Amino acid sequence: MSLIIGDSTALGTANALAAQGIRCAVHARVGAPSGESVKTFRSPVGAGRVLIALGSNDPTNPRLARNLMVVRQRTMGSQVTWLAPYHASPARIVTDIARSFGDPVIQLASIPSRDRVHPQNYRKVAATLQWRKTASIRADYRPTRALPSPQHESSVRQAVVLSF
Repeated sequence: MSLIIGDSTALGTANALAAQGIRCAVHARVGAPSGESVKTFRSPVGAGRVLIALGSNDPTNPRLARNLMVVRQRTMGSQVTWLAPYHASPARIVTDIARSFGDPVIQLASIPSRDRVHPQNYRKVAATLQWRKTASIRADYRPTRALPSPQHESSVRQAVVLSF
Protein backbone atom coordinates (compact mmCIF):
# COMPACT_ATOMS: atom_id res chain seq x y z
CA MET A 1 0.00 0.00 0.00
CA SER A 2 1.16 3.53 -0.82
CA LEU A 3 0.29 6.45 1.43
CA ILE A 4 0.30 10.22 0.89
CA ILE A 5 0.17 12.64 3.82
CA GLY A 6 -0.14 16.40 3.64
CA ASP A 7 -1.65 19.43 2.00
CA SER A 8 -2.73 20.52 -1.50
CA THR A 9 0.64 19.48 -2.94
CA ALA A 10 -0.04 15.99 -1.59
CA LEU A 11 -3.48 15.96 -3.25
CA GLY A 12 -2.05 17.14 -6.56
CA THR A 13 0.56 14.40 -6.45
CA ALA A 14 -2.10 11.81 -5.56
CA ASN A 15 -4.14 12.92 -8.58
CA ALA A 16 -1.10 12.64 -10.86
CA LEU A 17 -0.33 9.16 -9.55
CA ALA A 18 -3.98 8.11 -9.93
CA ALA A 19 -3.83 9.22 -13.58
CA GLN A 20 -1.02 6.67 -13.98
CA GLY A 21 -3.17 3.99 -12.34
CA ILE A 22 -1.30 4.16 -9.03
CA ARG A 23 -3.77 4.20 -6.16
CA CYS A 24 -2.78 5.52 -2.75
CA ALA A 25 -4.34 5.97 0.64
CA VAL A 26 -4.50 9.75 1.09
CA HIS A 27 -4.48 11.69 4.35
CA ALA A 28 -4.43 15.26 3.05
CA ARG A 29 -6.44 18.42 2.81
CA VAL A 30 -6.12 21.68 0.88
CA GLY A 31 -4.71 24.26 3.28
CA ALA A 32 -3.63 21.71 5.90
CA PRO A 33 -0.91 22.97 8.24
CA SER A 34 1.58 20.52 9.74
CA GLY A 35 -0.08 20.67 13.16
CA GLU A 36 -3.26 19.18 11.73
CA SER A 37 -1.44 16.00 10.74
CA VAL A 38 0.05 15.78 14.23
CA LYS A 39 -3.50 15.77 15.63
CA THR A 40 -5.13 13.46 13.09
CA PHE A 41 -2.59 11.16 11.43
CA ARG A 42 -1.92 7.59 12.55
CA SER A 43 0.09 5.51 10.12
CA PRO A 44 -1.61 2.34 8.90
CA VAL A 45 0.29 -0.88 9.34
CA GLY A 46 1.78 -2.15 6.11
CA ALA A 47 2.38 1.13 4.31
CA GLY A 48 5.15 0.55 1.80
CA ARG A 49 5.79 3.81 -0.02
CA VAL A 50 4.93 7.05 1.76
CA LEU A 51 5.01 10.66 0.59
CA ILE A 52 4.94 13.45 3.19
CA ALA A 53 4.05 16.88 1.78
CA LEU A 54 3.77 19.35 4.64
CA GLY A 55 5.14 22.81 5.41
CA SER A 56 3.71 24.86 2.54
CA ASN A 57 0.92 26.25 4.70
CA ASP A 58 2.91 27.20 7.77
CA PRO A 59 6.20 28.76 6.67
CA THR A 60 6.48 30.88 9.83
CA ASN A 61 5.22 28.25 12.27
CA PRO A 62 7.77 27.94 15.10
CA ARG A 63 6.55 24.37 15.72
CA LEU A 64 7.05 23.18 12.15
CA ALA A 65 10.17 21.12 12.88
CA ARG A 66 8.56 19.48 15.91
CA ASN A 67 5.36 18.76 13.97
CA LEU A 68 7.25 17.18 11.07
CA MET A 69 9.33 15.10 13.45
CA VAL A 70 6.18 13.76 15.14
CA VAL A 71 4.55 12.91 11.78
CA ARG A 72 7.71 11.16 10.59
CA GLN A 73 8.08 9.17 13.82
CA ARG A 74 4.50 7.94 13.37
CA THR A 75 5.04 7.02 9.73
CA MET A 76 5.50 3.30 9.25
CA GLY A 77 6.71 2.90 5.69
CA SER A 78 9.52 1.04 4.02
CA GLN A 79 10.22 4.01 1.71
CA VAL A 80 9.42 7.55 2.89
CA THR A 81 9.89 10.50 0.55
CA TRP A 82 9.27 14.19 1.30
CA LEU A 83 8.16 17.16 -0.81
CA ALA A 84 10.04 20.28 0.29
CA PRO A 85 7.90 23.42 -0.19
CA TYR A 86 8.83 26.28 -2.50
CA HIS A 87 9.28 28.65 0.46
CA ALA A 88 12.94 28.43 1.54
CA SER A 89 12.50 28.35 5.32
CA PRO A 90 10.14 25.37 5.55
CA ALA A 91 12.04 23.67 2.71
CA ARG A 92 15.21 23.74 4.85
CA ILE A 93 13.30 22.33 7.82
CA VAL A 94 11.73 19.56 5.72
CA THR A 95 15.11 18.71 4.21
CA ASP A 96 16.80 18.58 7.63
CA ILE A 97 14.13 16.29 9.10
CA ALA A 98 14.17 14.03 6.03
CA ARG A 99 17.94 13.74 6.07
CA SER A 100 17.93 12.89 9.78
CA PHE A 101 15.89 9.80 8.84
CA GLY A 102 17.81 9.08 5.63
CA ASP A 103 14.72 9.88 3.53
CA PRO A 104 14.92 11.33 0.01
CA VAL A 105 13.51 14.80 -0.65
CA ILE A 106 11.96 16.24 -3.79
CA GLN A 107 12.64 19.98 -3.88
CA LEU A 108 9.54 21.64 -5.33
CA ALA A 109 11.73 24.67 -6.07
CA SER A 110 13.20 22.63 -8.95
CA ILE A 111 9.74 22.30 -10.57
CA PRO A 112 8.11 25.29 -12.32
CA SER A 113 5.28 27.01 -10.44
CA ARG A 114 2.97 29.94 -11.13
CA ASP A 115 2.24 30.75 -7.49
CA ARG A 116 5.36 29.42 -5.69
CA VAL A 117 3.12 27.05 -3.71
CA HIS A 118 1.90 24.52 -6.29
CA PRO A 119 3.75 22.93 -9.21
CA GLN A 120 2.44 23.83 -12.66
CA ASN A 121 2.46 20.15 -13.48
CA TYR A 122 2.14 17.44 -10.84
CA ARG A 123 3.15 14.79 -13.38
CA LYS A 124 6.72 15.98 -12.86
CA VAL A 125 6.43 15.32 -9.13
CA ALA A 126 4.93 11.88 -9.77
CA ALA A 127 7.67 11.08 -12.29
CA THR A 128 10.36 12.11 -9.79
CA LEU A 129 8.85 9.73 -7.22
CA GLN A 130 9.28 6.86 -9.70
CA TRP A 131 6.43 4.91 -8.12
CA ARG A 132 5.08 2.13 -10.26
CA LYS A 133 1.97 0.03 -10.00
CA THR A 134 2.43 -2.85 -7.60
CA ALA A 135 0.56 -6.09 -7.16
CA SER A 136 -0.18 -5.22 -3.53
CA ILE A 137 -2.91 -2.76 -4.51
CA ARG A 138 -6.30 -4.38 -4.05
CA ALA A 139 -8.19 -4.98 -7.26
CA ASP A 140 -11.52 -4.00 -5.65
CA TYR A 141 -10.25 -0.60 -4.48
CA ARG A 142 -12.55 2.27 -5.40
CA PRO A 143 -12.13 5.80 -4.07
CA THR A 144 -15.22 7.02 -2.27
CA ARG A 145 -15.02 10.34 -4.11
CA ALA A 146 -12.84 12.15 -6.59
CA LEU A 147 -9.93 14.10 -5.17
CA PRO A 148 -10.31 17.88 -5.43
CA SER A 149 -8.08 19.76 -7.80
CA PRO A 150 -5.33 21.44 -5.77
CA GLN A 151 -4.39 23.97 -8.45
CA HIS A 152 -6.01 26.85 -6.59
CA GLU A 153 -6.69 27.31 -2.91
CA SER A 154 -10.36 27.61 -2.10
CA SER A 155 -12.36 28.55 0.92
CA VAL A 156 -13.80 25.04 1.06
CA ARG A 157 -11.91 23.10 3.71
CA GLN A 158 -12.49 19.42 3.30
CA ALA A 159 -10.67 16.32 4.45
CA VAL A 160 -10.03 13.58 1.93
CA VAL A 161 -9.04 10.28 3.46
CA LEU A 162 -9.08 7.13 1.38
CA SER A 163 -8.39 3.79 2.95
CA PHE A 164 -8.17 0.20 1.91
